[in-house]
Amino acid sequence: MKSKHRHPILYIIFTLIALLELGAETPLTAYTLDNGLDVVLLPLPGSGELSMGIVFKGGAEVQTSANAGYFGLLEQLLFRGKASEPGEPEPAGALEALEASAFDGGTQTDRFAFAFSLSPDLLDQGLNTLSYLFSGLRLETALSDTAALVEAKNAALAMQEVARSTPAEIYEYALAKKLFSTAPWRLDTIGSEKTLKEASSTLLKSLSSRWLIPNNAALLVAGDIDPEAAKPLIASAFASWKKADDPWKTALTAMPKPGVTRPTLMVYPDPTQRKGYAVLEMRYRGPDVGTLRSPAVRLWAQMLSQPDSRLAKALSKGMPKNSASTTPEVRYQARRSSSWFSLSTTIVIKDLTNPADTVLAFKEIVRGTEMYAMKTNSGYFSDIEYKNAKASLSALPQQENSQPAVLYLMDSWLLEGIKGFQTENKSIQALSSKDITSFADEYLMKNLEIVSIRINPEDYAAKKKYFDNYGFELISAQNAFWWK
Repeated sequence: MKSKHRHPILYIIFTLIALLELGAETPLTAYTLDNGLDVVLLPLPGSGELSMGIVFKGGAEVQTSANAGYFGLLEQLLFRGKASEPGEPEPAGALEALEASAFDGGTQTDRFAFAFSLSPDLLDQGLNTLSYLFSGLRLETALSDTAALVEAKNAALAMQEVARSTPAEIYEYALAKKLFSTAPWRLDTIGSEKTLKEASSTLLKSLSSRWLIPNNAALLVAGDIDPEAAKPLIASAFASWKKADDPWKTALTAMPKPGVTRPTLMVYPDPTQRKGYAVLEMRYRGPDVGTLRSPAVRLWAQMLSQPDSRLAKALSKGMPKNSASTTPEVRYQARRSSSWFSLSTTIVIKDLTNPADTVLAFKEIVRGTEMYAMKTNSGYFSDIEYKNAKASLSALPQQENSQPAVLYLMDSWLLEGIKGFQTENKSIQALSSKDITSFADEYLMKNLEIVSIRINPEDYAAKKKYFDNYGFELISAQNAFWWK
């Protein structure tokens, strides 16, 4: 789903937690139909709106090198385009009849999903439409359309061309290829030219019959609804969906940690970078969702991201003169088997003779000094930093609405099941300095990183010899993709 929804999603999760902790009855209703379909209902009384969605576990993370991109082709076939822009004749026709809006979903690393908003008065019609769009009959019909398959392949190949010429995509593909080198196709939602051209209706039907099944899915509904009135409508709408074999009989193999066999330096001449400036990043294989360290990395990232954090002060003081390092950005990309986290900062390089030296200085300050201090000093973060970070992660919303609620429920179900929202905040609130020092030891001091710099091509050309001397690997459109 789109990142713009992340903060409202977090707000809603902690609103529910607050109700639980205050002893109030949670408004969430979660249950499972006989065919294995999980159902999660969240009433938002008085909101005057309604959103619903369906999500299947899968996506790129279950792909092989031989079928990478197939979920993207399924999306193109079922939606006659992107899920966020449903095309003609179906599903646009069915959705227009509902006057539906706010379409979202599609293929991601961990999912295949679709969500939309509509009037609360059309709950029954919306459920039946959603059931129809992923019914066995429609899947069979859509996947047997040879003309549509050609159209879908052309659209997917066009998306691939865009990725090959988009600097942000090139950079992310390159780091994924390096950090998850054992199976980088498990992070690739587009696929290779070879796999896309070799895809057939038979192969896509096999894929859909394995993954697009009720016992691998969840129906999420949020908004102005009465759960008890909705239950029989849901049972009726999805009664025709048949349970199938569990596609997760063999558990997903987690990517290795460390992600690289040695500390790695990379440089990307990025045409979108402003001349005289550069972005430095350290990226690590991180703790997967559901593991002991996952809550710790979230709290750690929140504390480090503050402009007055000890790390921010250390960078400001320790980086080369005139580099003007910005407040570090700390990101945690949580996944089931291929999580990562990173620290990045923007610097000024126009007055630096050797920007490669600055990259190494950044690494030394972050890893050699500050991360070591986090491991060895339980008081690295103050009590007030813990308190403020936990409060920030538990901030209550100013306003709730149905669309981000559905997207939160979708995320929660994918990562931790239908009751995941009940445990996440409690896990974070229970963290102590011991958990942070243990995380720092396991995922920083006993891990290996990629250190990269994104720099304007003119600046790179002028300073190329310095990067060559230090052994920086060059990122380009020619070497960024796993299938090239």
